[in-house]
Amino acid sequence: MMKSASGLKVRTKEYRQKGYWGDASLADFWAMSVLCAPDKTAVVDNHGQSFTYRQADHRAGQIASYLQEKGIGSGDFVSFQLPGWAEFFLIYIACLKLGAVANPLLPSYRPQELLHILNKCQSKILFIPAEFRQYQYPPTMPDLMLSVPSLASYVIVDKHHETYPDSQRSMLLSSIFNQYPPLSAGPRRSGGNDLAAVLFTSGTESFPKGVMLTHNNIIFSERAFAAALNISYLDVMLMPAPVAHATGFLHGIILPFMFAAKCVLQDQFKAAESLALIEREKCTFSMGATPFVFDILQQLKIAPRDISSLRFFLCGGAPIPRKLIQEALDTGFKILSCYGSTESVPHTVVRPDDPLSTMIFSDGRAVEGVEVRIVDKNRCALPDNAEGEELSRGPNVFVGYLKEPELTAKVLDKDGWFYSGDICTRDKQGYIKIIGRSKDIIIRGGENISSSEIENILFDHPDISDSAVVGMPDQRLGERSCAFVVLKKPESTLTLKDIQCFFQHKRVARYKHPERIEIVTALPRTASGKVKKFMLRQALKEKVLKEKERQEKVVNEE
Repeated sequence: MMKSASGLKVRTKEYRQKGYWGDASLADFWAMSVLCAPDKTAVVDNHGQSFTYRQADHRAGQIASYLQEKGIGSGDFVSFQLPGWAEFFLIYIACLKLGAVANPLLPSYRPQELLHILNKCQSKILFIPAEFRQYQYPPTMPDLMLSVPSLASYVIVDKHHETYPDSQRSMLLSSIFNQYPPLSAGPRRSGGNDLAAVLFTSGTESFPKGVMLTHNNIIFSERAFAAALNISYLDVMLMPAPVAHATGFLHGIILPFMFAAKCVLQDQFKAAESLALIEREKCTFSMGATPFVFDILQQLKIAPRDISSLRFFLCGGAPIPRKLIQEALDTGFKILSCYGSTESVPHTVVRPDDPLSTMIFSDGRAVEGVEVRIVDKNRCALPDNAEGEELSRGPNVFVGYLKEPELTAKVLDKDGWFYSGDICTRDKQGYIKIIGRSKDIIIRGGENISSSEIENILFDHPDISDSAVVGMPDQRLGERSCAFVVLKKPESTLTLKDIQCFFQHKRVARYKHPERIEIVTALPRTASGKVKKFMLRQALKEKVLKEKERQEKVVNEE
């Protein structure tokens, strides 16, 4: 412990001397942007709702007044389950004004996921949409509040002028705007080392883990990211990915306002709409999963748009096909790969002026201030070009999992190194290439799915005695989930539709539903009882290949 404390003290001193860490909070950055560009548009969404920096500050102040009345103060958790709407932006700024800890949640989460997260955070208030993607959120609240003792009230964001009665425990966002004055300026409520946000991420465990990030963590990560990519106040960021993810929250919401830039939000990715937003708002860069770029390039072939303002599109979470990179270059913008995680926010990135070979064959090099190591199973450093686990250390690395010290200790050592669980190589110039993922995670279009979580749900099915879930390659999404299941009664039948209906009944987010099912008599296991998933992946690969060959044969015969 003495070594750990001593090492942290040395690193903190170094980070402060180099200007990586300081006493400022994100609230200070917001206040400066309001002063610098009060009449500039801060945020606009695909529904046409927009706010200047001055207007956003006023509206966020009104929300902060309401929150303060409800007992929210410095260090309290505020959860908000909203899509990429301008209102998300306002609610987050309100949290900054009070020094509250932001806890953004995916709109796709259903009560099963929310119960764990809200209780873990002991959230006092929750913001929800009235409706999104044909799902009604308010009817779920009475039962949810009974199961979350800390949750005293909730706010309905009536984006499309839905009507719900205000009560002691609920409020319409429009009513807050009608009834509350902006919060009067007071003392600074948070500093650089205070907890700023907790983002939940899927892992190998059954439940998502709360990644704790301080103001210093986030400020450093976004400044370093911007420096590597030459992002400034002149830029316009299009964020088509969920803003509750680290990608959307940190790079889509926080990064733009830190530089008094403009943020354009899209609540559901649709390529045609993304292109219209890029053309209309003159977006200069964007970020999302590889399938986003795939669809954008396909849409451009159908209906060309003027996207000459777009400099680059950042992709992470899945390999980028060489053909896609070349197509984008031919279209007029670059695809730049980046790598990282919620725990160690994207800390390697391909630079805009890197050669084509680097864009194609690497996932970038570390941003200034971040160290990267490649180690073997014994945690010994490996030479260049050797395959091993990626480690990172720097001012961006999270401070731990919320209320999970044992899980934290597994991935964050005493010297500050974060063990990613990802296998990669690194060349002499420091560029890394991700080879595979040792974590049992399926990445579907940029969404992380814990196979353990899906397996636990499958175990609840009355007809299933055993199961294992693996990722299967997909040209567009990168991966989809395939469930290998053993039936209790071998003579019975079980279809994919049956499984999906079961998941829907369990109120599990749709993107987590298995998309292929394989009925097997038994799962291959090691002597210790661990499922040999590599055998399942290989068997699945061979079966998919044979199916493809049969389909091609039929087409040729016709």
